[in-house]
Amino acid sequence: MGRERRSGKPVDKRYRRTQGRVLGALAVVCLAGLGVTAGALAGERERINVVGAATVFPLALASAEAFHVKTGHKTPLVEANGSGAGFRLFCAGLGAEHPDIVTAERAIAADEAAACRQRGISPVEVKIGYQAVVLAKSQRGAALSLTPQQIQLALAAEGAGGDNPYKLWSDIDFALPVKPIEVLGPPRTSPHRGVFMDLIMTPKAKRSAKAPEAATALRDDGVFIQVATEDRQVLDRLDRNPDALGIFAFNFQQDNTERLQAVAVDGVAPSAASIADGRYGPSRALYLYVKRQHLDSIPGLRGYVAEIAGEAASGTGGYLTRRGLIPLLPAERAARAEATAGLLPAPN
Repeated sequence: MGRERRSGKPVDKRYRRTQGRVLGALAVVCLAGLGVTAGALAGERERINVVGAATVFPLALASAEAFHVKTGHKTPLVEANGSGAGFRLFCAGLGAEHPDIVTAERAIAADEAAACRQRGISPVEVKIGYQAVVLAKSQRGAALSLTPQQIQLALAAEGAGGDNPYKLWSDIDFALPVKPIEVLGPPRTSPHRGVFMDLIMTPKAKRSAKAPEAATALRDDGVFIQVATEDRQVLDRLDRNPDALGIFAFNFQQDNTERLQAVAVDGVAPSAASIADGRYGPSRALYLYVKRQHLDSIPGLRGYVAEIAGEAASGTGGYLTRRGLIPLLPAERAARAEATAGLLPAPN
């Protein structure tokens, strides 16, 4: 009893059960090798998972909340891990246990793309817009152009020999005005402060090495003055001292050109065109990458990408522009739509 015969040999039922479990496990391994997990195929996870850059986090979160309200889908889970860590999580594999989207302050690097390919991942790139930081002053003051190095020397907490010795702009360069250095800027908790530190105060060499945060602290001796918000009180303060500068998001400066003039950086004034083509240095493109293989297995994934890339969110006057996003130029939006045609629904 307990045995069957096949091909003239006895077969133990317990062996058959064990063999079945082994074959089942091998099937799961094979699916994973193809880049698909049983959980994803079964629709095990119904909530979109987004990881990536901290400065993109408020944009991705605002779009997640709008997506939930508009569609009734569960609000996507959005995490701020940093661009590098986000790509590592994103490229670790396919299936329900891995993120669907990574946001980034830069395009995917060659080694990250290779890591994705090794695991059968096909990332779809969606450029959502730009970030830029602007130094501006009252229209009542004289025009000014600075280099990133001059700004760093003016605002870094420490100079080459200890505490920052510079009091006048002319102390840094004789060609600059003989005027006191005074800069109003956002507090440490503000995302605009993070963008300023990343794009101006962190040396380019550190940015290219993907430094997690700026290595330079801002001075606290009264030259740099923290202000709570970008509001009319700040504009009034700049009007009272036309030689003082303020640190602003590009959109805020553009909305207040009757009172604020932008400081040129390396001789280039900030504009939608100079930001898009890279001539204005303190700016960067913002991206998200979505897994092509997850588009049909994670409910609402196509719709969420369409939401964050849509006119209502990232177009001119969209709700993400109030959080500092600079929209793509019309030609860029058209090129993006063509590149993602058939993969994503038309942005709303």
